[in-house]
This record gives sequence, structure tokens and C-alpha cells, in this order.
Amino acid sequence: MPRASTQNARPALRRLPTRPSRMVQAVVSRLLPLLFRSQGLELSHRDAAEALAKAFAAQQSGACNLLIAFRHPSTRDPVVMADLFWNGIPQAARRLKLQLPRPIQLRFLYDRGIPIWAGPVIGWLLQRSGGIAIHRGRLDRPALAQARGALAQGRYPLVVAPEGATNNLSGEMAPLEPGVAQLAFWAAEDLEKANDERPLVVLPIGIHYSWRHPNWIALEARLACLERHLGISSPDAGPDNPETTSRDRLIQIGMNLLKALEQLERLKPDPAQTFSERIDAYRRHGLAKAETHFGLRAVGNLQERCRRIEQAAWDRIYREGVDQLPPLERSLADWEAREADLQLTRMRLVEHFTSVSGHYISDRPDFDRFAEMLLLVEEAISWIEDKPWKGQPSLGPQRVEVQLGRALPVRPRLNQYRSNRREAMQVFMQDLEQALVALMPDASRATTTAVATEAGEL
Repeated sequence: MPRASTQNARPALRRLPTRPSRMVQAVVSRLLPLLFRSQGLELSHRDAAEALAKAFAAQQSGACNLLIAFRHPSTRDPVVMADLFWNGIPQAARRLKLQLPRPIQLRFLYDRGIPIWAGPVIGWLLQRSGGIAIHRGRLDRPALAQARGALAQGRYPLVVAPEGATNNLSGEMAPLEPGVAQLAFWAAEDLEKANDERPLVVLPIGIHYSWRHPNWIALEARLACLERHLGISSPDAGPDNPETTSRDRLIQIGMNLLKALEQLERLKPDPAQTFSERIDAYRRHGLAKAETHFGLRAVGNLQERCRRIEQAAWDRIYREGVDQLPPLERSLADWEAREADLQLTRMRLVEHFTSVSGHYISDRPDFDRFAEMLLLVEEAISWIEDKPWKGQPSLGPQRVEVQLGRALPVRPRLNQYRSNRREAMQVFMQDLEQALVALMPDASRATTTAVATEAGEL
């Protein structure tokens, strides 16, 4: 996410209405294959597309309502999902002789902040693709009501990313946000109150990126570039064991970067602490500083704390009636906005390291994990220095695999929800997490054909 620099308070953020356009969607669907070819990205979603085509046909016939929950490891996930919905599923439907509208209409939740940093064009496209803008970090009742209504009505599938944001790791999932469970139970209650007997089904989707050909030479060259940038002496090459050499070098790069961050925050680490302990201490310290500034309590996981800080900053940057303030009050509002932006920047810096644990490569030292951590470090440095990082040479073309997991019916859980809402939501989120984990590359994968039993053949 690019870094912004706020100098003045701004008018309050207006709501972005959902304005789906079939023409825009049709044009985008034709451009997506060109985009993927230009990026060297190979898509694999045939099985998922066929299972989803059956599920969508069932939904279109009024046999079920669909909530789709997908893994969110990359900023490219939205275009990958768009290609699945607007190209892959219609093609699968034709193969299976199923009647589906083209382009397929759906509704999805997206962060209201995306148009701020990605630009108005992206915001315009999200609106016309069926997006429902939601403010993270606060109870956005209008957006939740719109999503709840769309899910209960069942005219279109509702698509959400339960992780809330990207973590840039295909092999490790961020904590799931409970909002998806709450939406599911609300919609199930609405269906029951309306005497609507349609099942409500949650379909988990896994997304996994990998490099088609491990290019250790390119990776080593980019490690050397980082070492030169950070003033680290490159070790002797180890051609017989590139994984070990690369791991040691990447750890050293990470330690140097962490040391610089600790110096920025005036932190004095315990020499006995491991890298994981030190990075965790840095994250907690940075968030605590921002929370103290805004008067927030340090509760919840890292993602939850980041969302509250973000919203507190936005409340001070985007203000109702700011243009009507007298000069002195406007100057003070601008001052407060600049201070809020500074704390928001501190949180964003911490956010770049929420995925760094110290064990990701050790658990499975393959090329894909090395490359993902390398890109994380490059992105963090680029963001800190506020200029693009030229990652050369290329690591090579990538492949993205989309898989569909076993469906999770919601309405059979309503009795448990009525008796103990918290427990029911926890159990649901645990089941959803397990379903998504099963779709990750080093897990026992569920077959996509199982979905047809729960959704496509209702």
C-alpha cells in the first residue's frame, strides 16, 4: 500500500454506492486474460469453476443462497476472482450445459480505504463490479445492512475475504475476522423470519500462488542487491545447498532491517531474544504508541488493533463540516490531521511486518516461501523510502491455483447461535478456518466435487 502524506484535514468520506454495470464487467472480463499474459501469470481453476457453476446454477434456481469466503494472500486476488467469476465459471457452465447469465452478477465487500490509496478509477471499477464499500475498524451499519440484505435475498452470491486484508503469504493464513460469521447468522435469521426455506451455504475458496520454475540464481542476485542496499557483506556462495545459504542471508537482511526499526523506536532489545520475539516486541511497541496517541485500548490481535488505529486516524483526517470551520479551528484541525497521519504511518509500517514470524521459511524451505519473504522485505523497504524498489532480475512467471472446499451449511447452526451466540460464532469460524487451511498447499486438500453435494445438487 502506498504511503500518503496528509497535510490538511479533509471533508468526511462519503458513502460509495453500489452501481453494477454489465457493460463494464463485460469489458473487464475480456481484458483480464491480456493482463495475466502480460504478467506471466498462469491461472488454474477449472475444477473450482465447474463446481461453482453447479452451485451458481442452484442459487439462480432458488435452491440456495451463497456466501463465498476466499483466502486473501495477494493484492492480485480481486482480479483472479474476477476472472474466475466472469470467465471461468461461464466457460464451465457451457461445458456442463448450464444456463447462467453472463457476466455473472455478484456482490462483494471491499475496504472503503482502497479508493483512497489506489485512486478513483479503481474505486469506480469496484462500484460497477458489484462492490459494497465498508469501513474497517468500526461498526459500519449501512454497509453491513446492505450486505446482510443481499445475502438474505439471495439474488446474487455475496463474496467476502474473512482475513480482511492481504498477508502476502500463500502458505500461512492471517486470523479470520468474525464479521463473516455474523453476516451468515444474521442472514440465516432473516430467512427463517421470512419463512424462506432456502439453505444458506458458505463456500470456502483457496488461492495459492507459486513460481513455475524455481530460479535460485535470480533470488540470490536480489538478495545481493538487498545486502548492498543495507551495507551487508555478502557471504560466500553455497551452490550445493542454496536453501541454507539463502535462508541465512535472508535472516541477516531481516535482522538488519529490524535493527534499524528498533533504533527508530528507541527500542533496546534483549540480546537473549530470538528474531521472532524481537519482531513481536517491535510490533507491539509501534501499535502501543499509536494507540496511546488516540486513547485506544490495546486489545485484540494485531489486525484488529491496526483497524482501530486506522479508523481513529480517519476520524481526525476526514471530518464533517471541516470547510465551514473558522480559520483558527481549521488550522488546529489540519494540525490534528497531520499528527493522525503520522500515527497512521507508524501503524502501516508495523502492518508490513504482521506476516513476519521467523518460522515461515524454516517450516518449509522451498523456493516459493523464500521468494514471498524476499518480496515482503523489498516492499517494506520501498514503502519506508517512499520510492519504487526495482526487483531485478525477475523471479520468473507465476501460477495461481484456485480451489473450492467443502461447503458449510449455516441454518443447522441457528439453534446453537440462539443459545450461545459467541460460542456458535467461534465454532463456525474454526470450521471455516479448517476448511480454508485444507486448501493450502501443504495440507490435505478437500476435493471440489464435494461441493456439489451441499450446493450444486440441492
